[in-house]
Amino acid sequence: MNFTYKSFIELINLLKVMNYQFTNYKEYKKVNKPVIFRHDIDNSLEKALEIARIEHDNKIKSTYFVLLSTDFYNIFSKKSNAILREIINLGHEIGLHFDEKRYEINSSSDLEHYIKYEQDILQRALNIKINCVSMHRPSKWILDNNIEFDNIINSYSKTFLKEFKYLSDSRMYWREDVINIIKSNKYDKLHILTHPFWYEEYEDDIKGRVGAFIRNANKERYFYMKENIRNIEEIISEGEL
Repeated sequence: MNFTYKSFIELINLLKVMNYQFTNYKEYKKVNKPVIFRHDIDNSLEKALEIARIEHDNKIKSTYFVLLSTDFYNIFSKKSNAILREIINLGHEIGLHFDEKRYEINSSSDLEHYIKYEQDILQRALNIKINCVSMHRPSKWILDNNIEFDNIINSYSKTFLKEFKYLSDSRMYWREDVINIIKSNKYDKLHILTHPFWYEEYEDDIKGRVGAFIRNANKERYFYMKENIRNIEEIISEGEL
């Protein structure tokens, strides 16, 4: 499938036609043919909000995993916090996207300690309960072990990687043909990971998507500076960028 909003909507519609029911990590047992739609927010909250609005318009709910240890956004900034609250108000769930490489982790108890630490931060920042965690670029140790926690669901546990058919668009590439797998009706449980960063109105390749993001950073940084430096136009104009 193409990485466009049109194709994304077609994916949603195909899942509906094949009678999959959109659900989350806590309530999937309540439906007959569950599909868990998951989105990792690695780079851009703005792109996540665009996908959240598309899903809301198409009457589905999904789970958005927020990365605390990223240099791309700050959940405590006014803008970022407002975006996350809008995603919540659209009916979607927020989960924790956790980077194990951020800490010195030598055991599952270490892992659980730091996950709970970040879970508490995210809960306090958004004033909501965080029920699930996904790993950012999970290690072989994470993938090979069925790690479960007391107060938060691990999306990489055996349940969601083995009992569900797991599909991912990491690095703007579906490792399996997601469309044909859905059409085959072979699996009664689907776990689908997408990254909102890759989707846009127009078609492009991975170089184009990443390049556009880097170029747009100049404009974003200019407006951030404008909010913090009086009369920035006297120093440098937007046109000079």
